[in-house]
Amino acid sequence: MSRWSNSPVAIGVGASEIVVGIRAPALWRPRKHLPAADPVSVAIPAEQFGTEPGVLDALRAALAATPGADAAEAQERGRTPSKRSAHIVLGDFWCNHAILRGDFRTLRMRELEEIALAHFSDMYGIAGESLAVRYCVQHGGRALFASAMSRTLCQGMHDVSASGDVRIRSLRLCLPEMLNRIAPETDGDALLLFVADELMQAVMIEGSGWAAYDAQRLFPGDAGDASRLAEFAEHLFERSATRSGVKREDCKIYLYGIDTDPAPFEARFAAAIRPVGPAQPAIDGSPAHRLMEYAQ
Repeated sequence: MSRWSNSPVAIGVGASEIVVGIRAPALWRPRKHLPAADPVSVAIPAEQFGTEPGVLDALRAALAATPGADAAEAQERGRTPSKRSAHIVLGDFWCNHAILRGDFRTLRMRELEEIALAHFSDMYGIAGESLAVRYCVQHGGRALFASAMSRTLCQGMHDVSASGDVRIRSLRLCLPEMLNRIAPETDGDALLLFVADELMQAVMIEGSGWAAYDAQRLFPGDAGDASRLAEFAEHLFERSATRSGVKREDCKIYLYGIDTDPAPFEARFAAAIRPVGPAQPAIDGSPAHRLMEYAQ
């Protein structure tokens, strides 16, 4: 029997690659008797890098390349093959994030969505109806973490998956997924720094609460230069600190993502900490492969 037989799939959508793998089965349904299945990887052509047609074509090809022997066998027996479910984690290259401050304690879901849409529409000059938003209110109701992506890209992934007899059960974004997995024990101010191959993202923590979000696009060579990354981190801190009196020298920085030398960060911040935990991806493997692992 194919290891892919009706198994849920985990999909990582990177900027230049899509990886599809088997999602870990529920504990009550062990499948240890089935052989392991290698993930399927499809690269997005360089000429289509960063485009919706490119990512949708790659997703279509990746789903088509997953083994389908059991579906064919079911059809031969006159049965309709059941759709597989998919869990997707989308790289932050494909979306925008923001942390909004205010009193959100009494607002309804629709009102929160309208606030998030208005922010991204005003910030980027994009019509609100072209965006799909995700949001989460921090405990206490004083901060809103909001994310926005192209509505056509979101719908396109659902359509492409449906055409391959795959139903998307969840579509999550990378940074919120990582934030859900971490809980840095800070007794003061902290900067959470997430470094990927194409993007550096920072979440400012002040008084154990979200304060601000900022990002820095990375170009070839930047991710491997710890001194340059530390310089970017300093700029991100200066743009993100919202409370008067917050000093970089008193702020700890938590390093997530690709492995890098902490020394240049320690020279600029109170301490540079590389936590160990579920939010810290394996160093080996491509960005899309790591996203696929998050989806598992």
